[in-house]
Amino acid sequence: MSAPVIEVDDVWVRLRGQNILEGVSLAVYPDDVYAIIGPNGGGKTTLLRVILGLLTPSRGVIRILGGTEMEMRRYLGYVPQFRTFDFEYPITVREMVLSGRLGHITRLPRRYGEEDRARTEEALDTMQIAHLADRQIRNLSGGEQQRVIIARALVGDPKVLLLDEPTVYVDAPTEAQFYEILDGLRDRMAIVLVTHDIGVLPARVTRVACLNRRLYTHDTNEITPDMLEAAYRCPVDLIAHGIPHRVLPEHSRKE
Repeated sequence: MSAPVIEVDDVWVRLRGQNILEGVSLAVYPDDVYAIIGPNGGGKTTLLRVILGLLTPSRGVIRILGGTEMEMRRYLGYVPQFRTFDFEYPITVREMVLSGRLGHITRLPRRYGEEDRARTEEALDTMQIAHLADRQIRNLSGGEQQRVIIARALVGDPKVLLLDEPTVYVDAPTEAQFYEILDGLRDRMAIVLVTHDIGVLPARVTRVACLNRRLYTHDTNEITPDMLEAAYRCPVDLIAHGIPHRVLPEHSRKE
């Protein structure tokens, strides 16, 4: 088996006198589409912030491609929640995608170079939005804006793409397009998808974990009642349409 691209080893986070994460450990491998589900307030975004180096854990270690140095975070691409972007800001699609290269500029003064612009054009082509490059982002549809956000994350050529509730504020057709995009990216990078809604998990998820302060998983792509009950702390009935369901264990049809 390949070495993990992300290792989270016994991570604890305590904020304002309260444990937000307790003993969380996981490993993400190069071919993973790793889904982390759980209730709102369960620590999913906190876990992403720790992985990104935006928050220092109270205890535990994060390794990116085997290293613990902050500079290893440049191999991570991050797509935050849709609502965190100000789409009224006067900026073109190309300018927004290009801004994703800022973390790769180490020289002073910080100016974009030929490689930065070439990577930007490549990301625009990958997301099939090159024809929108000179448009203002505020004039795009929700689906087009979502593609711009992903292109901005891809422009740094990440080894892992982290997505935080990526479909909460988009409609069903846009959600379907979004998962088609992910399907095309999974051969190039590992993907970690965080969501509170188990109904949006894509068909190609390789592993699923439940997080509510602690992480509950059995390292397969199926969600089990035991996992959900441990995470949500109440009995859970799984209702699924389709046989077999894409992430729930195979179930029989009642006649």
